[in-house]
Amino acid sequence: MDSGDTKQFLRMPKHPLHTDSVVSLDILAMTARKSHTVLFLKLDYPGIENIRSVDVASDHEYAVRYVNDYLNGGIAYLKAPSLQLNRYLQSMAFLRMATGQSEETDEQPVSRGPHAINVSPAEAGLPWATGIVSCRQNKHWQIMIDTTYVFLAYFAADSSAHQIYKTGLSLADIARNQLRSNVDDGFARYPTYLTPEGDPQRVRLLAIVNVLVFLFDDFWEMNDAETFAAVQEEFISRMRPNFDNGKRPKSILQGMIDRTIQDFQEMDRLSGNNTGQEVIDLMVRFLDRPFPPDQWKDMDEYLLYRNEDTAMPYVLACCKFTLNSSVDLESPRLARYLRLVKDHICVANDLASWKKEQREFNDGHTLGLINTVHIMKGLLNIASDQAAVAMATALQYQIEVDIDAEIQRMMKNELTAEEWEFVDATLHVVSGNIFAITTMCRYGGESSKLI
Repeated sequence: MDSGDTKQFLRMPKHPLHTDSVVSLDILAMTARKSHTVLFLKLDYPGIENIRSVDVASDHEYAVRYVNDYLNGGIAYLKAPSLQLNRYLQSMAFLRMATGQSEETDEQPVSRGPHAINVSPAEAGLPWATGIVSCRQNKHWQIMIDTTYVFLAYFAADSSAHQIYKTGLSLADIARNQLRSNVDDGFARYPTYLTPEGDPQRVRLLAIVNVLVFLFDDFWEMNDAETFAAVQEEFISRMRPNFDNGKRPKSILQGMIDRTIQDFQEMDRLSGNNTGQEVIDLMVRFLDRPFPPDQWKDMDEYLLYRNEDTAMPYVLACCKFTLNSSVDLESPRLARYLRLVKDHICVANDLASWKKEQREFNDGHTLGLINTVHIMKGLLNIASDQAAVAMATALQYQIEVDIDAEIQRMMKNELTAEEWEFVDATLHVVSGNIFAITTMCRYGGESSKLI
């Protein structure tokens, strides 16, 4: 996207299913249940409908309506680092190395997948709190949004999702609140930017598990282990490898979850790998994570926990799934690099969500405050929130410098073709995360709306 396209890039979308408070969410859920339109490859999820054709170049751009300048123009004495990896991303050096070429040669043409476009948030005038400038966006964002609406509607209408709660909000209530807000500009944006290379079938499946992750995680943050155990029994148990497939679902929603797991497994069967099962397993691992300790001895201990608490292994598995890759997420050759990638996303997310999470904790809506800014302030005895935000920003920039150095080290060693492709894709996970947290209404709220 050229800088001249900024106005088009920042246009306002209108989703056919978007509902204001005057529209009954029960009607929305009922409409979703009654529709039986088949979406792509004849995977018949009732209610999922490709409402608008996305087949021209302008439609590929997912409009931006919110801009969350969470650093308020930046830290006066800090500047995002200049990184060599930007040159490698621009020249697609990692993909050249995947074909056996050196990073500088152009003997054999290379390209990224056909399902994403390049976008330039910084050139469009958005606040860009990272030194990584290359960014990608999936073309099939409309499928992700449509799928998100329908699965939220199923949660809003499901009887078992109504029954489980302790703090006053059930899973159904959380889903209803999402539908009353702005789905187009909420957490549905994450897979569009973090996993941009997926084809229509894969991004549809990722949109479904994205709903599961965010709804269950929001509920987890509001409740204790005993209450969340009921969610594990009703829903998460159906995702475990040892689940009895003969156990009939008690609701349409449970049946939809069962079908999603089966479709991931069918993708694996057709592809001859286990990338879909890995997504499911690591999602369950995230939802099974322990509650945090009362205190942390250092930032490394915190970030190790936070990597699990923000579902970083699951996110990397989603990236692998969109590439249909067999790369080993536990490869020693990638271990240091992937740890830095996970740390970066955790710190950046904490910076973007800091004010929202602090407010929710102070208002009693969450049971704890798990955030880099809060932890650094306590561990380093920092006097003010503003200074703690600056320290967390400096930590993020240092991680970027460390990623750059680790890439230089890896380039001196031999990685497999799939590992180089994964490096290219995961750097776009990092920049895609910055794009998502900058353009979602989830953190900045209505005060960050452009129009």
